[in-house]
Amino acid sequence: MASNKNALAMCDTCGFVYPHRVMRLNSYGMLVCPQDFDGAYDLKNSPLNKVPDVSDNPIIRNPRPDTGGRQINWEAATNNWDAEDRWWQAI
Repeated sequence: MASNKNALAMCDTCGFVYPHRVMRLNSYGMLVCPQDFDGAYDLKNSPLNKVPDVSDNPIIRNPRPDTGGRQINWEAATNNWDAEDRWWQAI
């Protein structure tokens, strides 16, 4: 550590020079400035190592059928349900 209160240190991440008293060691042992300090994140508790929350959003804001991009109207779309019944009877 620097013994002088006016000592300067260079950030190992961005290369800018800061007072040594504001520099901190990150989880990899590098001396970094407050802007580059990663806080509690390290190799073990990084957000990249956590399972993402993929639960569906239960709130549907505007539940209307999509009418754009498929060149078909919702009312004009038809389905031949009789053909589907034939497939189910074959099972």
